[in-house]
Amino acid sequence: MNGKSKAWALALLLGVLFLGGAAGAAVDRLLVSRASSAAAETRRGGGDRARRDYVGWLAAELALSEAQRAQIEVLVEGHREQVSALWREMRPRFEEFQAQLRTEIRQVLTAEQLAAYEALLEKEKERDRNHRSRR
Repeated sequence: MNGKSKAWALALLLGVLFLGGAAGAAVDRLLVSRASSAAAETRRGGGDRARRDYVGWLAAELALSEAQRAQIEVLVEGHREQVSALWREMRPRFEEFQAQLRTEIRQVLTAEQLAAYEALLEKEKERDRNHRSRR
């Protein structure tokens, strides 16, 4: 495989990994985290606010009818525990894989790129911390 093909293959791999990570984060933020918040709200007597927030967002973005909204509320609630269980199972494996990939990426970067990469990772962590604190 020539250098150009390797570069394309690496770019494709990184793109797929990024999209996978983004999809996992989206599932976590939209379903798992909101479901956890909903469970916490329920325990505190606050009802199912997080589920309503997600369904409300879908309703606004997709112009759902009331019938569609009601059906989606039932679907989301029906799958809440499955999604939470799946993410609890997969998260450690995902984080291990992500750490390994980041280690390998660091080995390819120049000192300047490494500093920029670390800054990007820190920025991502801060964004996640801020997002979690707003829940």
